[in-house]
Amino acid sequence: MPEGTFRPGDRVPTTGIYTATHYQHRLPHEVFAVEGDQFPMCRRCGGRIHFALTQAASHIETDRDFSKASKSVKVRKARAGDRRSK
Repeated sequence: MPEGTFRPGDRVPTTGIYTATHYQHRLPHEVFAVEGDQFPMCRRCGGRIHFALTQAASHIETDRDFSKASKSVKVRKARAGDRRSK
């Protein structure tokens, strides 16, 4: 897990939740960023913002159980009049 803070224009090193800390106008808050994207500038404080990784997370499409390659599981289609008892 990368340590340190990141500035606007830096590449996101790891997909996950980051704490965005602004200059004066807003309290720190959490944002989601995807690896390889660039951290953006703030519309109000410009480049006077920094980001710190709070929680790394994999994108659901890269998880082996949810990727498109794992579509080998057949889903049973419901038919009209087909009811299951609970």
